[in-house]
Amino acid sequence: MNSSALVSPYGQVFFDVIGFDRVQFVSDVLAAATGSEQARIAHLSFEADGVRSTGRLTVQVTDSRQLEQIDRRLQLVRGLIRVTKQTATT
Repeated sequence: MNSSALVSPYGQVFFDVIGFDRVQFVSDVLAAATGSEQARIAHLSFEADGVRSTGRLTVQVTDSRQLEQIDRRLQLVRGLIRVTKQTATT
């Protein structure tokens, strides 16, 4: 089995996340994005103002199934207001 096939990503996906600012919100988002999968976090940036937390998460996924699982888990994060995704085009 070719090991490079295992690490070659299906694509890069950007998730824009808005939620209520609370302790562990970003940690919960990160846990949802990685889960037990082999997704790689390429970039993570969040800002909070005491009420709202906004951020962008860039994830490298291996296939569309993994992408859908990440999207479903993100929707379950407590305090989430909205998450939108955009697939990188090459």
